[in-house]
Amino acid sequence: MTQGSESEGFVELPGGSRIFYRRSGKGEPILLLHGIAHSSQAWDRVIPALTSRYEVIALDLPGCGRSDKPDTDYSLGTQAAAVRYVLDRLHLDLVTAIGHSLGGGVAMTLAYQYPERVGRLGLVASAGLGRDLHLLFRAATLPFAPERAMRVLFHPRMRVPRNLLGLIMSQALGDPFFHRPKQHRREFEALLQGLEEPGAQRAFLATLRSASNYAGQSVSALDRIGLAEFPVLIVWGKDDRVFPVAHARRAHQELPHARVVVIEHCGHFPQLEATQPFIKALRKWLDETRPLRIYPVQSGPPTGRDIPGASVA
Repeated sequence: MTQGSESEGFVELPGGSRIFYRRSGKGEPILLLHGIAHSSQAWDRVIPALTSRYEVIALDLPGCGRSDKPDTDYSLGTQAAAVRYVLDRLHLDLVTAIGHSLGGGVAMTLAYQYPERVGRLGLVASAGLGRDLHLLFRAATLPFAPERAMRVLFHPRMRVPRNLLGLIMSQALGDPFFHRPKQHRREFEALLQGLEEPGAQRAFLATLRSASNYAGQSVSALDRIGLAEFPVLIVWGKDDRVFPVAHARRAHQELPHARVVVIEHCGHFPQLEATQPFIKALRKWLDETRPLRIYPVQSGPPTGRDIPGASVA
């Protein structure tokens, strides 16, 4: 579907599953990658502020949103390979990759596996920068029980009691996602509703278990970009309870040239909870830096060889 400079569609991977994308604006390409169980809608408040100067491509990562949800590997490496395939099919060369939460881990892996494709890197409350992980996510990595619990809790008929339970728990134990949860109930409930589809539940658990266990995050992406020469932006909510702000400070030690922005009175979703400060920091960084090409783009048409389990069509 196309309206002016806005379009959306699907890219079919070699194995047959499809990745949904949204594309708008003109200029240098900016790739936006959302967090676990979310979708490209995570960037709805940010995209309009960028499209006057940039071409913005927002994906639904494999297993999320409108993308297909096959029973397959959801590791960071596989997801990065899928993203690279989409870039090839959309004829996108060097991009500024900006990832939130899981999307940050995918963006770092994309930069590591295909350094010729990433010229700048933005990490927003990113996964892969430390061991710490909220208890709810650690519990979901346990075998068997989470599957049964999710089938019950995320059944469509459970929507109202589930939302009520979430409200009670956030008041009693503290909300893991938002500093001001009452102002963001709609976003929180929409996030939960996205897990009502059984395929989304399988993808959520497979993605989480590929990089985490009950002790916390088990995969570090920081060492993959420890020698990064391109511009890096790190944005964090000071009150993030999914990944503590200490992860941003640790990343800055490894990447001293990175620009770090910590937003006060903000939780795990700076682009939703502190939209204007987030956009201001992002646009300032984009204005003051330029993408850096480190390696030449590999020649030849895209293939499925980088996507484990994929058969080339």
